[in-house]
Amino acid sequence: PWFTRSFAACVLAYSSAVWADGLLSGAGQTLPPDVQEAASHARNLSRAFRAVAKHAAPSVVSIEVVPQAQPGVVRMRGMGPMQLVPMQVPQGMGTGFVVSDEGHVVTNNHVVRMGGRIRVTLHDGREAEARLVGTDAETDLAVLKVDLPGLVPIAFGDSDAAEVGDWVIALGAPFGLRDTVTAGIISAKGREVGLSPLESYLQTDATINPGNSGGPLVDMEGRVGGSNTAIESRSGGSDGIGFAIPATMARDVVESIIAGSAPARGFLGVQMQPVAVRRASGTVADGGVMVVSVVEDGPAARAGIRAGDVIVKVNGTATPDMRRVMREIRLCKPGTECAVEVLRDGDAVEVRAMLEDAPSTVAAAGTQQAPPQSPAPRIIVPDRLRQQ
Repeated sequence: PWFTRSFAACVLAYSSAVWADGLLSGAGQTLPPDVQEAASHARNLSRAFRAVAKHAAPSVVSIEVVPQAQPGVVRMRGMGPMQLVPMQVPQGMGTGFVVSDEGHVVTNNHVVRMGGRIRVTLHDGREAEARLVGTDAETDLAVLKVDLPGLVPIAFGDSDAAEVGDWVIALGAPFGLRDTVTAGIISAKGREVGLSPLESYLQTDATINPGNSGGPLVDMEGRVGGSNTAIESRSGGSDGIGFAIPATMARDVVESIIAGSAPARGFLGVQMQPVAVRRASGTVADGGVMVVSVVEDGPAARAGIRAGDVIVKVNGTATPDMRRVMREIRLCKPGTECAVEVLRDGDAVEVRAMLEDAPSTVAAAGTQQAPPQSPAPRIIVPDRLRQQ
């Protein structure tokens, strides 16, 4: 028996050595040369993703918002009846990205709008409390500031030049999982989903989940193409439809907040209502907005716009509804001429209005806790469109 056991052990040892030697020597099939050449394109794309993610990651922070100490009911053993004692509960979690050497961080307004103590965690693990510089509810953007050395800012890109089909990378902390990177493409531009007055979102199929709010959507040149803000979902998680605030819009807002002023918004001076329009040729226009009244001595009145005119374009962009007119006007810089095309007696007439500055304020500029603001942006489709 001992001989049998020894012989079996030798055979097993020899077999294991051959098996291990086969693995170590690279035994097994590999891809044919022609397939390897094709696969090299995928490897090159992987290298590009790695490079962009490595470049952008140091600029990304995770954000936790904790309300001011509030009383909660807790039973204190051995101390008689229940007593009220202070306790803190994490309220909001999101993502942000550093945009200046001075420590300015961009995130979403809905991440911080309820106020409280804001704590950020950097890519390298450092933590710090952040001060709220200001917010802009109309675009759902907020700017924080942290006082830490060695911050790595990331640059804004040109979202106007982005095209549908372009690769993008989303970075953030979905469900609190820091340093998460996902990839996809720009699925559409100029999306309007009813979340904010000035929306014109980039749509992407890069995976975005709760906790990604405020994080960057980065182009393949390592620049911020947009700030992730919402998803359309039936499950509460990613269904492949995400929305980001375009970088060109975000940059202007962020620069204004950092400078301590409200974002400059154009003012035309009209009251409007939607209307179906028909041109003199008999063709039906895409839609329009009828001017009900004109502010006396306002930009519209000075430009010759009259009650009864139907606005169909602003600066060459079709405006089939009131939301589109308001967005195009408010995004025009005050003090600049704005081309407004109206239908008057069935004929197209273009006028040029010198816009004024719309009255507005920056919320919470220079304070740590945001003041009361309007309710959270309306959800367009119940249980489907969710801010992240």
